[in-house]
Amino acid sequence: MQETNNKNEAAPIESPPPQMSVLAKIIGIFLEPRKTFNALEKKPDFIIPLVLVVIVAFILTYISSPILQQSTLEMSRERMMDQGMTETQIQLALEQQQKYGKIGGLIAVPLTSLLSPLIIAAVLLFAGNILLGGNAKYKQLFSLYCYTSLIDIITYAVRTILILIKQDIRVYTSLAALLPPDYYKLFWFKFANIFDIFVIWKIIVVSIGMSVLYRISTRKPLITVSLIYLIFALVSISFL
Repeated sequence: MQETNNKNEAAPIESPPPQMSVLAKIIGIFLEPRKTFNALEKKPDFIIPLVLVVIVAFILTYISSPILQQSTLEMSRERMMDQGMTETQIQLALEQQQKYGKIGGLIAVPLTSLLSPLIIAAVLLFAGNILLGGNAKYKQLFSLYCYTSLIDIITYAVRTILILIKQDIRVYTSLAALLPPDYYKLFWFKFANIFDIFVIWKIIVVSIGMSVLYRISTRKPLITVSLIYLIFALVSISFL
């Protein structure tokens, strides 16, 4: 009886991990992503990071909207000239684009920031539960990606600064920045643009999060997510 009591006293008592505040998780996604994802695994949330990204996307798009509109019109003119359209046809098309372009631009980026996490979380769920054989919930993957998308705030800020400096929307934070900007229509330029420093950062952080959720090494989700991104990116540029 004495021996049994000693065993019970010696048994470790597991305490739940300390909860992180939303602010701590926002900071942690940049400094301690694994710790942040451990907290999100137990209690996933997404509203505040999602709203933050949408608001910042709208504000920075609004700031750069005059340049975005002008550069978009110039690129549209070049594309229509390549298609053999007459000057009259081009002018009519540009007038219509100019009429709705500003509103469309202000809506498009925030809307993309809002909707893309819904789709990407579903892709990550497929990758984790089917390809990697795990068992996570959609809400966990959605929360993971919403917090990872806070990296987009830095992306938008850097791109906006570059756009304001160059007065052109054709700014790059990828390997494409090493190529002549006049090559932007070529396949190899578009291929180089796939390897964007901020996208690579996000893929690494997402992979860390999936390694926490699925309790596997980071290498497996890193390879899986990278391959999925490359496939989607290559399909995308083939139609541009």
